[in-house]
Amino acid sequence: MHRTAAAFLVAALLVALAACSGEEPRPIVVAPDRISVTNMTTATWTGVDVWLNNFYRAQAQELLPGQRLDVPISVFVAGWGQRFDPKKQAPFGVEVDAKGSDGKPVRLTWGKGRRR
Repeated sequence: MHRTAAAFLVAALLVALAACSGEEPRPIVVAPDRISVTNMTTATWTGVDVWLNNFYRAQAQELLPGQRLDVPISVFVAGWGQRFDPKKQAPFGVEVDAKGSDGKPVRLTWGKGRRR
């Protein structure tokens, strides 16, 4: 019984420390091996396009409210089939385009976004 209580206490302390870190959640997070997009709205997004450095794209059919989409860097592909190579370039811009359940467009950007 004491192990269960100790495990619960440790878990509660970890949650409290994470909440007190002062870091606000971000809708787009760029990591060395993946791009994460979180739907921080109350609307479901459909037709989700995640653009990386203007030319590379990954897609998802939908993203529910509060849901996070983790896209490995190796999944991003350009129009002619070229894969994003993090050894040759670094992420400088991410743009997310989707349609909300209310019919309105959704657009999020990180860095420079997408050049049109």
